[in-house]
This record gives sequence, C-alpha cells and structure tokens, in this order.
Amino acid sequence: MSEKQQQLVFAIIEFLNQTIQDGTVKADDQEGLEVAIQCIGEAFGVDPADAEQAQKLSVKPATLQSIFDVFTKTRQKVASQTASAGSAAAAPASAGPSPEDKAQAEKAKQTGNAQMSAKDYDAAIESYDRAISLDPTNPVYFSNRAAAYSSKGDHLAAVGDAEQALAVDPKFVKAYHRLGCVSSSTLVSYACC
Repeated sequence: MSEKQQQLVFAIIEFLNQTIQDGTVKADDQEGLEVAIQCIGEAFGVDPADAEQAQKLSVKPATLQSIFDVFTKTRQKVASQTASAGSAAAAPASAGPSPEDKAQAEKAKQTGNAQMSAKDYDAAIESYDRAISLDPTNPVYFSNRAAAYSSKGDHLAAVGDAEQALAVDPKFVKAYHRLGCVSSSTLVSYACC
C-alpha cells in the first residue's frame, strides 16, 4: 500500500467521521457508517486513532471536501471556457496589447516579484494590477497576484485570480497548482513566476 493511497483513505475516513459528528448522516445510518469506516481502515492499514499515523497521513489544513470543491469548480470553469472558446473562435481576434504595453507589464511584474520577496504584499498586488491592466492576456500576472493575495491571507481573492489565469490560458499548469495550494492554505511557500 503506497503512502499516497493511505493519505486518501485517511482523508475519506476523516470525511466520514465528520459526517457522523456534524449530523449529516441520520442516526439510523451512523452504525453502518462506523462499520464501513472500520472495514476501510483495516483493508488499507489505516488507523485514525494512531496519532503517529494520523500526523503522517493528514492533509490538514485541507479537507477532502475542500479539495473536491476546488476540483469540481475548476472542472466546471474549464468546461465552460472550452464551450465559449468554440464560439469565440468564430469571432474576430482583438489586436491585444502592444509590444510597449507588454514590456511595461513585464517591468511591473518584476517589481511585484521584488515586493513579494520583501513581503510587501499590498505593493506587490498593486504592481500585478498594473501588469494586468497593461497585458490581461498573460496568466502569470494573475497567478502572481494570487500568490500575493494568499500570502496576506485573502484566499478568496487568490482563488479568483487563479481561476482568471485559467480563463486566460486553461493549460497554465501553475494556476491549477495555485488553486490546490490555496485550498490547503500553503501558497505562501511558492515562488512567483
């Protein structure tokens, strides 16, 4: 059994225990769920009562529900973007930012990155705002602003920016990473692009 599989099983068991504790599951069904939890734990060698194993396998502060919510929201967003991309293909393309605007946007991004290193998150957000206003076609600027928002604890704004980066470029992998990090509130440790 791999540790990743055990982490998933541990998260499932935590989720099921939470549904028992918070009353999501009817009292009549709780006993059956408790038996299922015990069987799942035994089948995968996971014992949530073992403190050492719990520490090793826990994905906190994320929960299975929060990870699943991010996944479904991202999947819906990508699906709607794919559908709108098909209709947008028929529309004439806009000119986009000029080379001068792109150069100024890149300078603003570099300034923001330096401000992030100095932990001046509000100033970094303003710099990334400038970069985005000059070149809204670059997903890196949204992704970096997501990092700044998350670093100052505004995780909702960070999710919005990570999703905006995906709207600009659904193949921009770092935005998916940012969404995952935001869901577990650990984005602070990741560097800007």
